[in-house]
Amino acid sequence: MIPMQERNRQILQMRRQGISRGEVALQSKLSRARIAQLEKRDARDKAMAARRADLRAEMHSADDADGLWPVNDVIDAIGLVAVTKARLLDHFTEEGRDQISLRALMDMCLEGAADKWGFRSPPLLKVYGIGRKGFWSVVNGLTNLDMGNQCNEEWRTKLVKVKQRWGITGATPYSSTG
Repeated sequence: MIPMQERNRQILQMRRQGISRGEVALQSKLSRARIAQLEKRDARDKAMAARRADLRAEMHSADDADGLWPVNDVIDAIGLVAVTKARLLDHFTEEGRDQISLRALMDMCLEGAADKWGFRSPPLLKVYGIGRKGFWSVVNGLTNLDMGNQCNEEWRTKLVKVKQRWGITGATPYSSTG
C-alpha cells in the first residue's frame, strides 16, 4: 500500500503529464472530485509558498526589528500551523492591532511579567488556544526566518534566553532538527 502523500504526489504528477482527471481517478480508485480537490490544494500550497518567499525576502531586505508589518503577513512568513495562525489572528484582532513588529513578536516568546501568584510565563502562552506546540511553532518559525543580519542577531540573543528558561540544550522542541 502506498502512503497517502506519495499517492497524492503521483496523482498530481500524472495530471501534470496531461493524463485526464477521469483516467487518474480510475487508476487511483478515487473520484474525479477528489482529484480536483487535490489539484486545488496543491495550487493553494504553491501560492502560499510563493507568498511566503516574497514576504521573507521583504523582511530580509528591510532588516528592521521595529518596522510594523501586517499581522497576517508576519504569520504567513513564519509559516505557522493553521490552529496557531488562527488563534494569533484572533488575539490581535481582539486587541485591535492589525500590525506588529518582529521585535514585539520576539518579545512575546520571552518571559513576561509576574502574575498575582508570582509565575512568569511568556505572553504568547497567555494567548487563548496557544499551547506548547503553538509556542514552539512561533519560536521555530522565527528561528527559521531570515529577517536580515541585525534582526537575526537580536533573535539569536533572545532565543538563548528562551532556551535557558525552558532548560533546553540543542534543538528546540518540535523543530525540524529535534
